[in-house]
Amino acid sequence: MEQKIIQKLAKNMIEKNKVVKIIGDIFTVLKGKSLVSACCLKNIKKNRVVVGDDVELKKDEYSVDKYIITKVFPRKNCIPRPVVANIDKLLILVAIEPKPDFYLIDKLYIYSVTNNIEPVIVINKSDISDKSFVDNIKSQYGFIKTFVISAKCKSGVAELKEYILKSVCAVCGQSAVGKSSLINALIPDVYQSTQGLSEKISRGKHTTRVNEIFVCGDLCIADTPGFSNLDLNIDYDELQEYYPEFQKYRENCKYLDCSHVGEGKDCGVISAKDMGKINTDRYLRYVDLYNKLKENWEKKYD
Repeated sequence: MEQKIIQKLAKNMIEKNKVVKIIGDIFTVLKGKSLVSACCLKNIKKNRVVVGDDVELKKDEYSVDKYIITKVFPRKNCIPRPVVANIDKLLILVAIEPKPDFYLIDKLYIYSVTNNIEPVIVINKSDISDKSFVDNIKSQYGFIKTFVISAKCKSGVAELKEYILKSVCAVCGQSAVGKSSLINALIPDVYQSTQGLSEKISRGKHTTRVNEIFVCGDLCIADTPGFSNLDLNIDYDELQEYYPEFQKYRENCKYLDCSHVGEGKDCGVISAKDMGKINTDRYLRYVDLYNKLKENWEKKYD
């Protein structure tokens, strides 16, 4: 009996190791505080191991310094383009340049909540931003943890770094918003190439080339340039659940199934917006997103 208990405890204490980089059939894995090289069993490979996966390792008996991935633990989430699993925090970068895409920020917040990821807004380029810009972001997203930094000048970076220690973070946002510069500020020896805005079109150019999680002590950070093409996997009638600022005014709606779109004075949310209690720009984006989701739903099911 005692031996069975010991065996059960040992099974529950299996060490989880994190895949941080994949090139071909070679996996770089974070084992404890060290990075080791590993290959994968054929039956494991069929199910596709991705960056961010927690895996079980055993020593490769034919190699002194290599390991074999023998098991992939269940994922709590997995983000697309590029594929990264088991993200704890999503750092949503915005800046005064390029002009913020607020629709993207709204979608990233919704995506985070639906995938058990904590969203964190990082306002970059504080060295060229004014107070009104920062206040506008905070007025729209006051319910999200927010940091104001300058990756270039290192201002505010230490506070952000302290907050994200011991968690796996993905960095996302528009091109040229400073994703690579932020990673360089947090992990100086990464030496990622960085580029500024394209002078011709005032839009950024992607600089990330390899899908990986950068590791430095207790910091684990991934760059996710593909998030600008994010699609939401929710129904239109679920959308209001992802607008926390609506919640306390919904009880004032006349109809239980109020969509907060066309009900006018009978809607508590619309009344709150008209009184300045809900940010108008964010509400209008809600209406637009609601109508697009509804249109897609009708095309799918009608």
